[in-house]
Amino acid sequence: MDPQDIQRWLHPDWRARLEAWWEGYDLANLNAQAREAKAMRAARREAKPNLRRLEAAAAIADPVGSADASTDALADTQPEPAAPDEDPEARQFEGLDIDRRGRPVWSVEQVRGAQMLWGDDFVGPGDAAFMVDAVRSFGLNPAKSVLDCSAGLGGGARAIVAAYDTWVTALEPSPLLAKLGMRRSQALDLDRKAPVMSYDPESFNPAGSYDLVLADRILHRVRDKGPYLDHLCECVKPRGAALLMDYVIDGAPESWESWNGWKDTEPLELYPWTAQRMTDELVQRNMDVRIVEDITAKLRRLIVERVRWLAEALQGGSLDRGLMAGLARELQLWWARLRVLGHGLRYYRFVALKPA
Repeated sequence: MDPQDIQRWLHPDWRARLEAWWEGYDLANLNAQAREAKAMRAARREAKPNLRRLEAAAAIADPVGSADASTDALADTQPEPAAPDEDPEARQFEGLDIDRRGRPVWSVEQVRGAQMLWGDDFVGPGDAAFMVDAVRSFGLNPAKSVLDCSAGLGGGARAIVAAYDTWVTALEPSPLLAKLGMRRSQALDLDRKAPVMSYDPESFNPAGSYDLVLADRILHRVRDKGPYLDHLCECVKPRGAALLMDYVIDGAPESWESWNGWKDTEPLELYPWTAQRMTDELVQRNMDVRIVEDITAKLRRLIVERVRWLAEALQGGSLDRGLMAGLARELQLWWARLRVLGHGLRYYRFVALKPA
C-alpha cells in the first residue's frame, strides 16, 4: 500500500467506507492490511542499525567465519522496546506449525524480518519480477489456471495474476503465512483469482486440474515424495506443465561441518534427492522432462544482493526487539543455506510437460 492508501484504510471516512461497500471490499481486512503496511514502513524508517553491526551479515557474499556471525552482529545492536502486538488474530496461527524443537516454524516477528530482507509480500529469495519471469514461457492467459504449492504470503501468485490475468490457487504449508497471504488477497479483491490456503505437504491431494503446477523449494521438505509427486503430476492437465525448483544433493559435501550446521539450523527435517533421482521420478510418472537446469548461481546472487542491500539500507538506527529477533533468525537461516549452496547442495529447475 502507498502512504495515502494506508491512511485512508487506517482511518476510513464515509467516502472510504462507501467505496469499500460499493466495491465489495472487506473493510476489516483492509484495515489490518494498512496496519501491517504501516508497521513495515515504520520499521524501515526507524530500524537502521549501524553498518558495522551488519557487516558480518553482508559477508555472506564471501562466507568465512562462523555461521552465527550475522546474528552475533545483530545481537550487538541496542534493541528498542518491543512493538505493541497489533495482530492478535495472526498470533493464534503461530502454534499450528511447530518445528522439531517445539517452536513455531514461522512467527509474526520472523515474517516481519523476512519481508525486511526480501521485500513486501515475500519471505524468501525471488521477488514479483522473478516469479513473473519464471512462468513466462508457459503461455498463461485468462483461460488458464495455476497451482502454486509454495505460496508463502502469496506475493508470487498475485504477481502472476497481475501479469497474465490468469487464475492461481496458492497453497502454503504454514498456517500463519497462509492466513496473512489470504488477508492480503482479500484486501486487493483477489481472493477468488489468487486465494492462499494452508495445506499439509505430507497429505497433498489437490482437487481439480491445472495448466501449470509450480513448486519452489518444497519437495526437499517432504519425507514421502512418491505420493506427493503422484498427485502433483495427476493434477497437471494434458499439454500442461510442472515447474519444480528445489534443492538437490550434489555429491559429498565439501564441509561436513557446514552441512550438519545447515541441517541443524533448519526448523524441519530435510530429505533432498539428487537431480537425477528427481528426473527419473518425473519420467516414471509419464512426464516429458524438457529442462533440468542448475540455477544455484542465480539463487546465490539473489541472496547476496538482498543482504548487501539490507546492510546499506539499515545504517544508523535501531530495531524494535521483535523485529530484531525475526531478522536475526532469517539471517541465521540463510547464512547456513548459503554455506552449503554450491558445496554439496545445489538449486535446480525442472520443467516437465504432460503429454496429450
